[in-house]
Amino acid sequence: MNCLHKLGWSIEVESDESILLWHLATDLSSKLLSDYMVYLLVLRPLMLPDRIGQIRFQDSCAEAIVFFHRKHVKDGIQACEKLLQVNTEILPLKVKGDRSKSVLFDACRLAKSLQSLETEEEWECEKKWEMMGHVWVEMLCYAACQCRWNHHANELRPGGELLTHVWLLMAHFGITEHFWTSQGHARARLVVS
Repeated sequence: MNCLHKLGWSIEVESDESILLWHLATDLSSKLLSDYMVYLLVLRPLMLPDRIGQIRFQDSCAEAIVFFHRKHVKDGIQACEKLLQVNTEILPLKVKGDRSKSVLFDACRLAKSLQSLETEEEWECEKKWEMMGHVWVEMLCYAACQCRWNHHANELRPGGELLTHVWLLMAHFGITEHFWTSQGHARARLVVS
C-alpha cells in the first residue's frame, strides 16, 4: 500500500490541524521537531499560516483531560495505551458532531496507521521514522514560507526562531517557491520512496 494513500488524509487538512495530529501521533509512537512546531502553534501563532490553531489546541486538550479522567489514567504510558485502544472505525463527526475542533481521535487514528506501517506493510522501524522526519521537515518548511516577512523580521531582533532561520536558508538557496500557493490551502507532501 502506498504511504500517501494510507496517511495522506492527515496532511490534507488545515496546517494547524496537521501539526496537532502529527504531534499527538508522534507522542504516541516519538519527538523534538514535533515539540517545536507545537510551541509555534501555541506560543507564536502569528508565525503559522492558519489562525484556528489555538481553538483546536484548547479543544484537543479539553477532550484529552475528559478522556483521561474517564479512563482513570495515572501516567504517560497508560495514557498512550488507552489512546491506542480507541476505536477509530467510527469517525468522530458521527459521535460528537462538527462543533469540536479537537484532533485527539484523528491523532489516535494516525498513530495506529503509523504503527501499521511496520506490522502490515512490513516497513523497517528506521524507514517509518525517516518518513515521519520528512513529514515534520516539510511542515517546518511550509510554515517558514507561509509566515509573513514582518513576523520573521520581528523574530530576528532577539536572535530569531528556528522557523526564521529555516526561511532565510530556503530563501538563500532559492527553494521557497516550492511552498508558495496561489489557491486554497497548501499541504505538506509526504516525501517517501
